[in-house]
Amino acid sequence: MRIAYLSRGDSVYDHRFLEKMIERGHEPHFISYNARQPVNVQGAKNYFFNYNTMHRIRYLVMFQTGCHLRKLLRIIKPDILHTGWVPDHGFIGALSGFHPTLSMPWGSDVLIRPYDSFWAMLKTRITLRRADMITCDAQSVKDQIIKLSGCSPKKIIVFPWGIDLKNFYPKDSGKLRKKLGWEYKKVLICTRNFDIRAHGVEYFIRVLPAILNRHPVVRVILVGAGRLEQEYRKLVSSLGLDDVVHFAGWVNEIQMAEYLNASDIYVSTSLSDGTSCSLLEAMACGLPVVVSDVPANLEWVKDGDNGYIVPRKDKNQLIEAFIALSNDIQLQERMGGHNLQIARERADWDKNFSKLEDVYNRLVAAY
Repeated sequence: MRIAYLSRGDSVYDHRFLEKMIERGHEPHFISYNARQPVNVQGAKNYFFNYNTMHRIRYLVMFQTGCHLRKLLRIIKPDILHTGWVPDHGFIGALSGFHPTLSMPWGSDVLIRPYDSFWAMLKTRITLRRADMITCDAQSVKDQIIKLSGCSPKKIIVFPWGIDLKNFYPKDSGKLRKKLGWEYKKVLICTRNFDIRAHGVEYFIRVLPAILNRHPVVRVILVGAGRLEQEYRKLVSSLGLDDVVHFAGWVNEIQMAEYLNASDIYVSTSLSDGTSCSLLEAMACGLPVVVSDVPANLEWVKDGDNGYIVPRKDKNQLIEAFIALSNDIQLQERMGGHNLQIARERADWDKNFSKLEDVYNRLVAAY
C-alpha cells in the first residue's frame, strides 16, 4: 500500500511507524513541514519542507501549505493519507482535501493544545471532523476527541501503539549500575522527555529531598532531552542532588532498555498523557511503577496490584508510594512480574500495528 505519512517527524515514534510500514511491505512517503530536521528513515521516500520559509504571508501559512500538499499528493498518488499531530500537520492534511485520510492524535495535541487559543480549538475541530477515520491510543483520549469534535464513536479506533518486545525485556544490566557506582542503591528511573511541562518531571525532582530523607540509598536516572533540560539541571543543583541524579540524555532503544533494567522502580508524574510508551517499556522490562492518576494510566495500572497510582502534584502520597515500594522487595518482584505479563499480552508493537493495517484496509476499501 502506498501511504503518505504526514507528521512533524521529530519523534522516535515517527521513526517506529515508518520502519514498521517498510517492514510490512508498504511504500511510505514521509512528508514534513517542520522547521526542525525530521527523522530520515532509510527506505521511506522523504519530502521535507519548512513552512516558515515557504510562504511570505504569515497568517495564510497553513492554507498555503495545504495547497502545496494537495499538489504534492497529486504527484505521489497515495492510497491513504495518514496525518499526525492534529493542530498543525493534521490540519494541513485536512486542508488538502485528500481522501481517505486517517487522523492520528498523539495525546497532548488533543488533551492540552486545543485550549491554548480559539484558533487552536478551531483547527483541532476541523481536522477531526474532516478525517475519514481517527485512531488513538487510549479510551480517555477517544472520549476527549468526541467531546471536542462531536464525531461518532464508530469513527474512532482505539489501540495502543506498543513497543518492540525484542528490545524491551528483563535482562541483567549490572555493568551499568557498576559504572554509575550504584550497585547497592535503590534506583528510580523517569524516562519522560524534557520538551513539555505536562510530563511533570519537575514535580518528581522536587519530591526527591523528602524521599532521600527517609531512604538515603535512593538514586535517580532521568532519561530524556528537550528545551527544559537546563532548567531541570539547575533545579537538581539547587536542591543539592547532583550526586543523586544522573542525566542520561537522549538514548536509543537499546540504551533505554539497559537503563530500565539497571533500575528498580519506574516513575511518571505526568499531568496529562495518552498511553505512554515510556510506561510500556518499563513494564516490559519487569519494573514496578509509580504513576500519576492520568486517566490513560488507569487503563494499564491498577493501584496496589501492578503499581501505585498517586494524585497529580500530591507530594505526600508520592513519597509514601515510593517508600512503601522501596522497602518491600517481594512487592517489587510481584508487581514487576505482573507488568511483564501485561506488556507481553497488550503492548506488542508487531501485533498492534496489524490493527492499524486493518484501519488502512477499511479506508481504502471504502474509497
